[in-house]
Amino acid sequence: MFKALMNRRAMLAVVALAFGTITASVPAFAAESQKLRIGAPFGAIPGIKTAIEEGLFKKDGIDVEIVTLAGGPNILAATVGGSLEVGYADLFAWVGARENGFDLTFLQAANGRGNSDYIIAGPKSGIEKPADLVGKKIGTAAHAQSRLRVRLYLERFGVDPEAVEYVIINQRETVGAALSSGQIDASIASDPNVAQWEQQYGVKTLEGRPWEQVPEKTSTAGFFATSQWIAANPDLAEKFVRSAREGAKRYNAYSAEDKAKISLKYDKVDLFALEKEVPGVIKRMDDNNAAQSGAVDLAALQEWLKIAHDKGVIKQVIDVEPLLYKTATVPTL
Repeated sequence: MFKALMNRRAMLAVVALAFGTITASVPAFAAESQKLRIGAPFGAIPGIKTAIEEGLFKKDGIDVEIVTLAGGPNILAATVGGSLEVGYADLFAWVGARENGFDLTFLQAANGRGNSDYIIAGPKSGIEKPADLVGKKIGTAAHAQSRLRVRLYLERFGVDPEAVEYVIINQRETVGAALSSGQIDASIASDPNVAQWEQQYGVKTLEGRPWEQVPEKTSTAGFFATSQWIAANPDLAEKFVRSAREGAKRYNAYSAEDKAKISLKYDKVDLFALEKEVPGVIKRMDDNNAAQSGAVDLAALQEWLKIAHDKGVIKQVIDVEPLLYKTATVPTL
């Protein structure tokens, strides 16, 4: 009896020891992921979505949540307020936030100049060429960069930017109908909408493209965080940028069809269905340089800010170099 009891106790001790060893080893294999909330408008940050899709963040122990918000100012305010760790916004929204005293540091370049925007005219507007835009109503998005692109486009073709009437269109999906009904005469717009409206409403694309006036190597948008958050989470900030860069690189290398799959899965935009109605729309949207995958080009960035200042879009040309975290400038991470 005593021998049996001792054998049982010995067996339990071995089991307990083994269980303890296994339990102690669990954290090494199942470490808690670090939560990261990224704010962005609908349809943006395809490089981040690609990084999620390909498991890049997960590999680095980051659990990313994309929080959809309207407009850069709202996103940056939420970042400063602490409901987001990282905010995506266009460059001018960031400069405006800094001018208003917001503590926001540039973590990583997000967008280049892109190649998807056009100036389009309504079918009954009488507009055939850029010179015909004089005295016309031109639709722009609410953000400053949209209007700046239009102004630079007009100047390129010798049209006084003050000789037109700008109309803010808050919902880009309504531009085609507004052109068709004559509420506006022309507008800046992007694919896939333009391709669809060409068939649906008979809108016309004019000579030249707004994006051609943007400095070639500049960043037009970026990822931002507060200096306090970065100081408390330097490793997480670096991991985020590393995965964001790799995601952008892979997205840029995707075929047009694979990019459309990202759009379908993460934005519920079915370009494959639209392709049946408007053949070629998926290829038209293929941009190999929209998502920036490397370090920021400081000279190009400053040039873009100077242009914006000269055209009255921002109040002052700030020296951005001290506001760039090291992750934004180093060639590799």
